[in-house]
Amino acid sequence: MVKKAAPSSPKLSFEGDLDIFAIHQQWELALPLLTTGNGSAEVDLSSVGDLDLSGLQLLGALDRDLRAKGMPVSVVGAKAEWATRFAALGLGHLFGGAQP
Repeated sequence: MVKKAAPSSPKLSFEGDLDIFAIHQQWELALPLLTTGNGSAEVDLSSVGDLDLSGLQLLGALDRDLRAKGMPVSVVGAKAEWATRFAALGLGHLFGGAQP
């Protein structure tokens, strides 16, 4: 009997800033996640310096598109103030692990 390896969760680590100036390059890094199979995805923000509304839009679009494929997204390494700052926009779940 041959055991199948459990599918690994795709991971994406952003580095630098997720802001208006870097958003296009960061989106290019995120595109491979959209073509992965099933399971869940993990996005690591521990190396991100600045997160503005453009970066939040990227995370929101990534969350929406992956959830539509049945792939829940978990964000790790986010700064605590981001959850507070963006909770009013309805995207606090990205930073706290709660469901939208």
